[in-house]
Formats: sequence, structure tokens, C-alpha cells
Amino acid sequence: MEQASSIADLVRMRMEGDVAGLRRATKARDHDIALHAVQLLGSCAGSPEAADALSPCLTWRGEHYPGMRWQAAKALGRLRWRSAVPELLRILTEERDSREQLDEPVCEALVAIGGPEVVRGLVGLCDQLATGRGYWTVRVLDALAALRAPEAVTPLLAALWEYLPQRAERVVRTLGAIGDPRASSALLVLAHTPAPDTHLRRAAVTALHALPDIDWPSAHWWPPADTLLRAPQRDPDPETARLATALLARTEDGRNHLWDVLRTASGTPHHPEAPPHAVAAVCAHIAAEPDLFAVPDPGEYHALLRHHLRESAVPAVRRAAAQALSAYAGAEAREALLEALDDAPVSDTVADLVARLPDPPLRKLLDLLTGMDLSVAQRRGAARALGAIGLPVAASALLSALDDEAAPTAVRIAVADALGALRLLGAAAPLAALAEDEEQPGTLRAHAVRALGLIGEPGTLPVVLACAGSPHEAVRARAVAALGGFPAPEAARALGKFVTLSAEPHGVGPRGAGPHRTEVAVADPDLARAAVAALGRIGAPALPVLVALADGVDDLGEDVGDRLVAALAACPEDEATAALGRITASPPPPRDAVFTAPGGGRLSRSRPAREAASAALSERATPECVAPLAAVLATDMGPGIHEAAVRALLKIGTDEAHEHVLAHCRTMTHLYDWHVEALDAIAEARGVRLGPWP
Repeated sequence: MEQASSIADLVRMRMEGDVAGLRRATKARDHDIALHAVQLLGSCAGSPEAADALSPCLTWRGEHYPGMRWQAAKALGRLRWRSAVPELLRILTEERDSREQLDEPVCEALVAIGGPEVVRGLVGLCDQLATGRGYWTVRVLDALAALRAPEAVTPLLAALWEYLPQRAERVVRTLGAIGDPRASSALLVLAHTPAPDTHLRRAAVTALHALPDIDWPSAHWWPPADTLLRAPQRDPDPETARLATALLARTEDGRNHLWDVLRTASGTPHHPEAPPHAVAAVCAHIAAEPDLFAVPDPGEYHALLRHHLRESAVPAVRRAAAQALSAYAGAEAREALLEALDDAPVSDTVADLVARLPDPPLRKLLDLLTGMDLSVAQRRGAARALGAIGLPVAASALLSALDDEAAPTAVRIAVADALGALRLLGAAAPLAALAEDEEQPGTLRAHAVRALGLIGEPGTLPVVLACAGSPHEAVRARAVAALGGFPAPEAARALGKFVTLSAEPHGVGPRGAGPHRTEVAVADPDLARAAVAALGRIGAPALPVLVALADGVDDLGEDVGDRLVAALAACPEDEATAALGRITASPPPPRDAVFTAPGGGRLSRSRPAREAASAALSERATPECVAPLAAVLATDMGPGIHEAAVRALLKIGTDEAHEHVLAHCRTMTHLYDWHVEALDAIAEARGVRLGPWP
């Protein structure tokens, strides 16, 4: 009878559906062959013969069988073989003191098999959780969480108190995953009680939040749940406060308490029962769910929100109050929001809220923009709101404000941004004149250039190109980014030069005296990144430049090469696919390359361009990618890259793609789980089964 002597033999047996051959291979003298035969038998769905061969492997011990029990447990889990449950549970019991560390595959197998017997066995281990090894405890708790077994709630609650306070978080998470309301009382106590570890309180509130609304309020009669949640509602941890606020908002008593928090803070700022972060959390929830707080006469509540918007000393509270007032009061919030435009720290947020009102106050905003005796913050906010509203009727007033050299620079900057947001072709000429006027402040010119990029009027391209060579750093940076708004070959070529400038060679050392070349950033590497991003926005007209840059991608500093690959990946054309393939198949850069110039070296060697390109091809997964993906499998890149390529070839699904995957598997000296999954997928596509047909 034929015996398997290599991985290639095992692959052939798998693809021929040879269960008997794989069973014989589990007893091969070559341990690796036996191990992988066990692994492949896990695909024999519904085959008692496979299970009969795997079950004895669970009991094999000794140094001659490392990994055999691990693979057998995983395979039986994949088969969902219920007869293996008693032995798996026995192994899990012995694992408390074992060095084989089988708890992971055994727990995964038990979860995959499921059923009452598994639940009873795992629940029976709950009394050992407090004395178990760390990893063993984690695996058992994760298994109970995955099974969502209500039977585990009572023993877990008993184990919880033995875990407090150091290791209770994992038990709390398990109770939250099960989602049984019987745990709510204990979780409420943990949420209310100060803990040395803030993560425990957050875990308790998170678990409570996961309970269905139908099981709320909790059956914890005294103190009531709303009382116990007051402490976590004012917890300094933002997520804990947010979740506790959401729980309180579920009931009328809880919502009344949240309004009381706002009342208390309005009378006594920084009151210990209503600190600013608690007030901000309440306002944020009102903004998120205004209908939940609806009452017949909301006048008092509107007044509370207006008070915090106007009087709070904390910008975060004022910002949250503005959002809550806008969502809760709607059109009635108009006057308070317009007044708040004068509040510089929150003016931008308020301007955006004003623009989203059901009936934006256009005339009032125009008056604020042109009011010479008003504050800079008000005029800036009005300009921002006008741009966000998007009505061309505001263009005349905005253009007048742009030309007013007596206006504060900050106001003119906001006006330039608003004109860019409106994307009016009529604003292109005055913005271009401002951008090229070197007598104007550099920051104002920079924002004018940005607006030109948003408008994209072809006649202003020469101005933006000229600004890209400006000695002013802000103007130059905004101009490079703005070129992405002009889908023209001329803009693409200019951007390509900014990318290549960052990779010009600097210095050549003598042979045998260390590295032969170092790199410095002749241009700001931030400009190179901005240029690559702009090329990606240009699209098809930039493709020739992107393809040309791909040939020198290893010379680009820091993460510019990675970004170039992303830009190519966004192009659907065949030329982009070919360029990605060339990058993938290129030889790796020399290991002795030196990147010593500040800002000029790669941030990390862990993801060079060829790995990024292979990942891009894997995500692309079109028939044109078959050849380059096959080339990826022939490289020395790591298993993660090979796995992505294999999955992409499986997604393509042609016979050619499948043959490349099979050829790759045959050359392996070790089969990962994803190799087995790939063989299963190809066998499924070809109608080959291990075991009986369903």
C-alpha cells in the first residue's frame, strides 16, 4: 500500500479524496508527514473513518509526538465529532498543570462542537477558575462566552468574588457576552464601587449596556439601578461615562437624573456630583438621541442647554451643549447658536450646526459677516457657516469680504475656505490673484490656493503650479495638495517631481567601506506624501507618472513608497496592475541600505513596497492579477503575504489560479491552517470530498 513520503503526496491524496491514504499517513515514520495527515483529516466531514483515526491521537504522548495532540484536537473540532467531547474535557482538566498548552485547541474544538455536554463540562470547571493558570482560565472563560451558556451564570458569579479585584475583568466580560439579566445585580455593584483598576468598572458598565432593553431596568430593587449608575456616569473615563449615561437614558427616572446633572452644574460649576465631563456626556447623549428626551413642555430643558452653552467655563461642555441644543431644540436654537459664534474655541462647531439647521438664517449670517464692529470669531463663524450651507447667493458678500484688505486676516482666511467649499467658478479669478500676490500674508495665500484646488478651474492651474515653487512653506504645501484638483497631465508631471526629489542620492561610499549609498530628503518628505496623495486624486491622467515612479519605489523615503502603492491600487487600469506586479517581483532592497538623514529614512522595514504591492494585488483579485500573485508565492516574503495571495487566487477562482495554489502547497515543508482551507476550497470547487456526500 502506498505510503506518503512528502507534503506533495499528502496534497495529492487530499485532492483525490483518499481518506484511507491519509489515515495510513498518520502512522508515518516521518513525524511531520504524520502531523499534517492528521491536520488534513479534519476536512473529512461526516467520516467515521477519519474520526476513528484521529481520536487515538489525542492520547499520544512523549517527545516523539510533539504537536500531534494539538492537531488532533483541532481536526476533531472541525469535524464536530461529539464522541471526542469526554476526552477533550479530560485533557482540559489535566491542562491546568500541563506544559503542553493544549488549552487553546481543546477549547476551540469544544466551542466548535457545542451542545449540552460541552456546556456542562465547561461549567463544571468554573470552581477551578480562581486557582487555574492564567492562560487556562482565559481559554475556559472565552469558551463559555462564545457558547453564551446561561448555565454558567451562577457559577461565574460565585467565581467572580474570588477573582476580585485583580482578575475579575475577564469574568465580567464573559458575563456580558452571555447577556443573562441574572448577572445585572453583581455588575451594577461593580459599576458603582470604586475599583483600583478603572478597566473593571468599564467592563461592568459595558456588560450592562449589552443587556437587551427588554431586560432593563435591572431586577436589583434596592438601591435601584438608576442610583447605582450615578457613580459611573461621572467616571473620569470617557467610555465609562458614555455607557452609564446611555443606561440611565433608558428609563424615565434615569433621564430625570441626567437633567438633574445639568441643573446641579448650572448652579454650582464643578460640583462633585456633576463634574464637567459628566455634563458633557449628558449633552452628547441628548445630541445623539434627542427623541428619547422629548417632553410636552421642553422649555426648561432648552434653557439649561442654553445656559451651559453660554456660561460653562469648559470648552468641551460648551461644544457638547451646542450640539445637544441644536438636536433637541431645532429651529428654536437659532438665536443661541448665532450668539455662540462669538465664542472662539467653539465657533467652528457652532458654525457647522447653524448650517445644518432646518431653515438656516442666511440673512443674519450675511449681516454678521459684513458687520465691521463685530468680533473676529463671529465673522469667521459666519463665513464658515455660509460656505457649509452651500447657497451661491452668499458668493457676492464673500467675494467682497475677500477683497477687503482692512478685514482681519483670520476673517479673510475663513472667507477663502468658504468660497472653496462653494466651488464657484466665479471665485477662481479673485482667489488666484490673491494666491499670487506676495504682499499678502502667507497663511491667507495658502488658503486661497487650497480653495483653487477645490474649485479646479483649469485656467488657474499656472497659478497653483507657480505657488508649488513658493519659498513660503505653507503656500508650497497647500499648492502641492491643490494640484490634485486638476486632472491634467501637466499637474501630474509637476507632482511627480516632488516625489522624486525626496529620493535623490546623496553621497557614494567606497566599495568595501560600508554602505554604498545613503539617502537624504532633498525636499520635505511631507511634500512627497502630499504629492502622492494628489496624484491619487487626479486619477487616470496621473497613471503614467505613477507607473514611472513605481520603477524607483524602493528609493522613496519613509512611507512614501507605501502611499505610492496605495495610489496605484486605486487605479483600475491594467497598467496599474502591471506596475504592482513589477514592484512585487522586484528584488528586495539591500539589507545594508542606510537611512540616516533626518526625515529621509523609512519609518519601518516591516512593510517595504513589495509587500505593500502584493497586499494591493491580493485585494484587487482580478483575473489579470493571477500571474503577479503567482510570482508573490515564489518570493521569500513571509507567510502572511503568501496567505493573502493564496486567498486572492481562490477569490479569482479560475483553474489557472487554483493550479498556482496547488503548486505552492506542494512545495511547502509546513502546512498552515490557511493551506488546508485553500485545499478544501479547491476540492469543493472540483467536487472532491473527503467522506460521504451530504
